[in-house]
Amino acid sequence: MEGYHQSVLVREVLELLRAEEARLVYDVTAGDGGHMEAFLQVMPSAGRVTGIDRDPQALQRLRQRLASYADRIQVVRGNFRDLQTLLAQSDWGHVDVILADLGISTLQITDPEKGFMFSADGPLAMQMDPQSGLSAETVVNEFDEGQLGEIFRTLGEERAWRRIARAVVRARSRGRIIRTGQLADIIRAAVPGSHTIKSCARVFQSLRIFVNDELRNLELFLPQALSALRPGGRLGVISFHSLEDRIVKEFIRNEADPCTCPPKLPFCVCGAVARLRPVGRLVVPSAAEVAANPSARSARLRVAEKIV
Repeated sequence: MEGYHQSVLVREVLELLRAEEARLVYDVTAGDGGHMEAFLQVMPSAGRVTGIDRDPQALQRLRQRLASYADRIQVVRGNFRDLQTLLAQSDWGHVDVILADLGISTLQITDPEKGFMFSADGPLAMQMDPQSGLSAETVVNEFDEGQLGEIFRTLGEERAWRRIARAVVRARSRGRIIRTGQLADIIRAAVPGSHTIKSCARVFQSLRIFVNDELRNLELFLPQALSALRPGGRLGVISFHSLEDRIVKEFIRNEADPCTCPPKLPFCVCGAVARLRPVGRLVVPSAAEVAANPSARSARLRVAEKIV
């Protein structure tokens, strides 16, 4: 729909999460409501969907977009890391489907005032929730060189992390870094040539992940999602980089095969019971979807079904 973020892997999500059978769905990173709208269009008429998001502007757009479904939706501002607390506020019961799309809305990325872009100047913010305390400006100006380098290395997988961290510390000694344009110029000067754009993207990604505690949020969310699902319910997670996907993959694998017995034992004695089973293989966008929506190119969908 024009004016809204274009959700990815919609057809695959509906199919693998059995949308046509679902009666209670939680989209815990609802954004503009693209996946929610798709669910509502194919679910039974009694089916209901709850959308959770941290960004109040996104929730406002969601309410506008889904106004015709007002009696079938519930909109909650919150962080999916607090899923159990958010579920306690609802009397809708156990959940058939939980979906988490970990991508950033196009409208968030392209809004210079949110500070996610290195290609447009704006405040060095990067907060998903504007009320959260930590900003990228604070990190860039107040963390020491070692801390900055560790963020760039581990969360951005940036090879030139030492050089960039050193350049940031040197630049801020001449004045506080408060704009995305300033930071981008520092990175460009530190990593000139063909790798400049990728280095900018990795550093900005690393700061966004750190500021919003994205990986820890995901780690806290996954076991809560498993507890919230009814037996037979399904969990779907769409990730956009290897750090996220690795967490999801390992969680599903550990819950599908939780045995801790030594490999040489002929049978299990630890008594661990599998609680999830993977559904299909890793799903990636088709060439046609990537051509129509280039931002989908790095999307990865994993789905699992709760056993007990």
